[in-house]
Amino acid sequence: MFLVVGGVGTLLGLLVFLDRPVTQSLVAVVTFTVVLALGVAFVRWLDKWEPEPPLFIIGAFVWGAGVSALISGIVNSVVGLSLQSESVAAIYSAPLIEESTKGLFLVIVLLSTRRGRAEFNSLTDAIVYGAMVGLGFAWIEHISYALMPETMVDSTQIIMIRLVLVAYLHPMLTIIVSIGIWAGLNARGPLRLGWPFLAWCLAVGLHFLHNSSMELLGDGGYLIAAGIELLVFTGLVIVGVVARRQERATLLQQLPALVHFGWITPLEAGWLHDLTARRRMVAAAGSEKGLLRDFIQNVTELALIRGRLDRAQRGGEPPESWIRLHGELADLVHHQRPEVHRILSGGGGWTQLPGAPGQLWGANPRS
Repeated sequence: MFLVVGGVGTLLGLLVFLDRPVTQSLVAVVTFTVVLALGVAFVRWLDKWEPEPPLFIIGAFVWGAGVSALISGIVNSVVGLSLQSESVAAIYSAPLIEESTKGLFLVIVLLSTRRGRAEFNSLTDAIVYGAMVGLGFAWIEHISYALMPETMVDSTQIIMIRLVLVAYLHPMLTIIVSIGIWAGLNARGPLRLGWPFLAWCLAVGLHFLHNSSMELLGDGGYLIAAGIELLVFTGLVIVGVVARRQERATLLQQLPALVHFGWITPLEAGWLHDLTARRRMVAAAGSEKGLLRDFIQNVTELALIRGRLDRAQRGGEPPESWIRLHGELADLVHHQRPEVHRILSGGGGWTQLPGAPGQLWGANPRS
């Protein structure tokens, strides 16, 4: 349903400017689609170890471009008309409504469903989903602002300003909110709500500071806005790179346990920790690439949930839902194992050791 609503909202956002000259429309759409493509390319690079489902990625984008942008546009317009001041709407209404509607994707779509919670299992996932929602919102907003003027000269000026000052502002702010939600999921007590709320406040505050400096301080405000975006952008890129490395480190740490309990073989552990080796193995699977990709995905998710369980155990009893998810992934990998062995052996299959592999997270090794 949200895909349909988001898609309709995105189309409505673009159809408003059908009366603009073709050249002006093409320049705006192509320019900001390139900005979008660069952002998506970075997101895809981050999301290599445990890629998110395409449906969820597309859903995050259309939520930002359609649902969030549509609701925010209506609310900001009403506030601006009611107070007869677009500046007041930009400074006060926009940060509140935009950061709220963008962040709702993670709450409504991801955290309210069992499938969504299962996919939201690492800091990298939080960054990926936050970035895609923000990229969708930014893409439609950039194009809308660029097509507001009636002349190509004025449109070009707006395009240049937005490229320099706000190209990736919305993805960055939404990532901050999504990181806070991720921190809350892994916290205990009051911090389960405290981290998401503090992150939302930070995103709203940065958005307010950015907009107010541009609206009220003239040329100096543009420098402040650019400085804010550069600092936040640099910091989040560093966080993203560290999160990606942590995913690989968690996988490496858990591979021996996965071998010990019989979910994977030592041979599989030898190539699962390397992205290039993974691609070679998938390429060699021929017509059964899909099955091997699913196996790789499930093994990686199993390793990541084990890492979360290990960290949670240090502060007390892990959540029951995490332990249940661990068992489901372990069963899934166990049932896929015979077919994967058949593929990797060239079709003849290998004789498996008798008995089922270990079923429980935290089970003591047996001699």
